[in-house]
Amino acid sequence: MSLYPSPSLLLHEVLEAAKKLPPFPDVVWKVMPLIQKTAPLGEIEAVIKYDPVITARVLAFSQSPHFSRRHSISSLRDAIVFLGEQQLIQVIVTACSERYYAGKTPVGYDLREGELWEHAVATALMTEIVGKHLGLGDLFTAYTAALLHDIGKTVLSHFVESYFDSILTLIKKKRMRFLDAEREILGIDHQQLGVLIGEQWQLPREVIAAVGYHHSPQQAESNRDLASLVYVADRMVSALGIGCGVDGFLQPNQDAVFAELGISSDLMDRCLADLVEAVRETRTFLTS
Repeated sequence: MSLYPSPSLLLHEVLEAAKKLPPFPDVVWKVMPLIQKTAPLGEIEAVIKYDPVITARVLAFSQSPHFSRRHSISSLRDAIVFLGEQQLIQVIVTACSERYYAGKTPVGYDLREGELWEHAVATALMTEIVGKHLGLGDLFTAYTAALLHDIGKTVLSHFVESYFDSILTLIKKKRMRFLDAEREILGIDHQQLGVLIGEQWQLPREVIAAVGYHHSPQQAESNRDLASLVYVADRMVSALGIGCGVDGFLQPNQDAVFAELGISSDLMDRCLADLVEAVRETRTFLTS
């Protein structure tokens, strides 16, 4: 095996692997307009029940203390009644995203089984926490983008593992970021692959933009604030060691992004404390 493989040949293999991902469940896009127009409970319930796997996971996540709070949720109808619009949609999109992470061990990024999934959920929770502290409005798009920000890794991990020595050599010789070395060796990085997957799934453009610039929001031509929010959430989650693999430790810190959003050291500490509690409340349900 050559130390520096042909990027074009590898890129073809990567794109073929990405095409094999099952389509993103459209239940969330069907439920959202129903919730917004306050459709009858039975109508909302019927859409979710169409996918029994999603139904089971929606119910499981709904029972997490983070979402259920004051209510005991024992049925899908309970979840629809008690969670409220924002949290119900968050639970549904979380359940829809899980199938792409669960049971995978992204060894190429030096992560254990389930660790990438836990990182995705923690990052989504952090976008909500930071967004609330900053007084931002509807955070559903940010939550969704955060859940899927590393979706490219689920496909690229195998290739990173195979060519890890080549990637590491570039990092050391040229003082590259992991992301840049990943792109030079494989012909694509996990941000770019995430964009292609998002387009393949016909996700909202805002989500795709945030996925595509979650390591470099200052380069985003549109939806920069959203990309920045996912970036800072990702950085803070990694700082806690949640799903922070080898690439996380090799990324330079861009404090300017925190400054642009008005995130001080004090606010960051409060957000991190809130996240620790949120992750504690959801961890059992992530692994069940």
